[in-house]
Amino acid sequence: MAIIWQQTIQGNHYEVRNAGASIRLYRNGVNHSQWNPSRPLCGSIWDLITLPTLHRPADSLRDVLILGFGAGAVGRQIRELANPTRIVGVELDPIHLSIADGFFECSEGCELIAGDAVEWVHEGEGEASYDVIIDDLYAEHEGVPVRCVPMDAAWCEALGDLLKPGGMLIFNSIEPDKIAHLPLFKSPVLKERFKETVMYRIDGYENRVIAFSDRPFEKRALDRHLARILKAYPACRGVAKRYIKCRGFGG
Repeated sequence: MAIIWQQTIQGNHYEVRNAGASIRLYRNGVNHSQWNPSRPLCGSIWDLITLPTLHRPADSLRDVLILGFGAGAVGRQIRELANPTRIVGVELDPIHLSIADGFFECSEGCELIAGDAVEWVHEGEGEASYDVIIDDLYAEHEGVPVRCVPMDAAWCEALGDLLKPGGMLIFNSIEPDKIAHLPLFKSPVLKERFKETVMYRIDGYENRVIAFSDRPFEKRALDRHLARILKAYPACRGVAKRYIKCRGFGG
């Protein structure tokens, strides 16, 4: 793996590395984004964030919001595989967005916003504008990812206000023991609205990616998408074996 760019800015050390066709961003030793244009599904955590969007029929998702855009691994995946009309990415670290533009080629098809995602959500007008909202809000402390905002009822309700009917909320969680206690399972209002869930994990990672919607997640649509993707990108063959659909909220 070769370092193709590195710099320390305001106490944060950034490295962009490549390994074959894969390009990766590390900040303070933590891998924040990874993308391979010939292998858009590579059996990674980012795949799990994208998977729920593939439970919808082709071309049915128009507007996607990614909170915690990083350098754009999920943005690139969703742009290539789900083909939405619009992707909005909000990212606190402007250096990440510069790397997303310069190395991950995210400027085309993605509207990138440098700012605090929590403030951006709470200061919005609450218009239901998105088919998909992805919450991947993590920083790092001493080389370990840490959550930037509690997943409490107020936060989940604020995200719900931005979601169209039939849309989905997707959360990347590094604390699987807390998933069963999420307000989307506890709050009567949120439980009534978001009755459908799907959750994925892969071996070797604590992460659980869980999605909520008022519409069922269609297994048939997922199978069709995966068949199409494997045909278009033969290098992706075999990666789906890594995806584990969780049967319980602690799974």
